[in-house]
Amino acid sequence: MKLVRLTIVVLLITLHASFVVAQIPFHADNATYRITYSSASNGKPSPNPNRTLIFTNASQTLITNEKDYKGEGKFPLEVSIIDRNNLQQQLYTLLSASDCITTTDSNAIKNQQFELQEGSKKILGYNCKKAKTVVNSNTIEFWYTTDLPVKGAPTVLGQNLGLVLEMIRNGNFVLTADEVRKTAYTNPTQFATIKPRSLDLLSYRDEIWRNRFTTIELFKDQVINFSDTATVKPDVMRFANGTIVVKKVKFPSLADAKTVFLDLQEQSNGDAYDRTGTVFLIPVDKKQSFLDGLKNGASTLPVFENGNGKKYQGVIATAGYSPAIELMRFFTPFGIKQYNHIQLKGKDWHQTVPYRQDISAYASLLDSQEVYIGVFIGNYDKGGHKVNAAVTIHRGGDEAPKK
Repeated sequence: MKLVRLTIVVLLITLHASFVVAQIPFHADNATYRITYSSASNGKPSPNPNRTLIFTNASQTLITNEKDYKGEGKFPLEVSIIDRNNLQQQLYTLLSASDCITTTDSNAIKNQQFELQEGSKKILGYNCKKAKTVVNSNTIEFWYTTDLPVKGAPTVLGQNLGLVLEMIRNGNFVLTADEVRKTAYTNPTQFATIKPRSLDLLSYRDEIWRNRFTTIELFKDQVINFSDTATVKPDVMRFANGTIVVKKVKFPSLADAKTVFLDLQEQSNGDAYDRTGTVFLIPVDKKQSFLDGLKNGASTLPVFENGNGKKYQGVIATAGYSPAIELMRFFTPFGIKQYNHIQLKGKDWHQTVPYRQDISAYASLLDSQEVYIGVFIGNYDKGGHKVNAAVTIHRGGDEAPKK
């Protein structure tokens, strides 16, 4: 029985170990320094201060910021290690409390070139020299000191100049050290319990980029055609012989949203012609909605007359009715995808057509709401068109979208 228990304990320890990663591999020593940097733009301090934080010694520099290091920031939480001995950068990012990714950039510091400049000044009492480089048309100036026995910088740039105490980008964005001190380094504990997924550099950057916004899928491979016999998806309603599709969508809170985008991709599924399309929102805040007109006919909707003898139904708001709201208008080009076999010398057809619209002005109508979203493409083709559509919510920023 004891042997069985011992075996189980060993097995549990082994299983647990497979989910635990060694802490961030920054090797602190007695000459490790902690430096914090504050940022300013056009002479004004950052409105949302989160100071850049580095730990550095003779062989390594750890770069992060105060909130990510303390585990107080919002995901993704990022840490990078500059390995001066091997001239490479190791990157770690927590995408969530249970998902960590890592990669290595072997070219991050190998090809950096600097122009040493005249001039000197003191920062925090340290004598500083000046250097300059240009990266992607951005001019970056460095003030660095050799008074201390360590090198380092608040970004991957300038790591081997000395200890960079100030960086100036294009003359208007400034990172300046406001504290330098020896320290006893402690690994950020939030990175110590999750085995990271190792990715190539481009995949790593792509996952971080995608993590910074929320995607709400609207339609996936949705056919919009003219047919009474088309396959119907259980969560999608078809109207006007299938040229209109409508789906109920639940949106999360947009309280901290900065911008909201609507993306739609279209390709021909048989129709060869240029067609008018629209994506629209159906509010359901009143007794009647545009959905009633789709289900029961336009004659059931409120009538508006402008004196020309014609009646317009469902286009004007009343006390008991809210009309549909257009979010995007587009038109389809000739037969993309379906007719790509028609060849022209020196011309390559696109496989799909992307449309993108900033719909931040409508954020208040989506915020924590369950609404109906519809897409219309006017056509008389049995194959019609195929669309994918989604809303992306980009959070953060200083101001919420205006109504």
